[in-house]
Amino acid sequence: MKDYNGQTYWLSGNISSFLKDETRFPKWLNLAFGYGANGMTGGKSNPTYIDNKGNQISFERYRQYYFSFDADLTRIKSKSKFFKAFFGTFGFIKIPAPALEFSKKGTKVHGLFF
Repeated sequence: MKDYNGQTYWLSGNISSFLKDETRFPKWLNLAFGYGANGMTGGKSNPTYIDNKGNQISFERYRQYYFSFDADLTRIKSKSKFFKAFFGTFGFIKIPAPALEFSKKGTKVHGLFF
């Protein structure tokens, strides 16, 4: 079973890579842009659903775009071998953070989103 509505794809970019080396901006802080969808009950089109009373139920398919912050765990300095291994292993996971959602339904603010 595919869960299109439960998937968000993120592209994360490091801000400090574009700044001078002397900057005090955190090297681990990234900007993240996300993409998701909602109302998708089928792969290419939504099948027709009928409820118990014989009413047709329809779902509106629409895209969602997100803007958030992320952390590049591999840029966090640590002397601990455990934390270095942990950060290197799980560095690809989006860290939950506040996010802005943009869609045809309007703009929404999420306290934590990943």
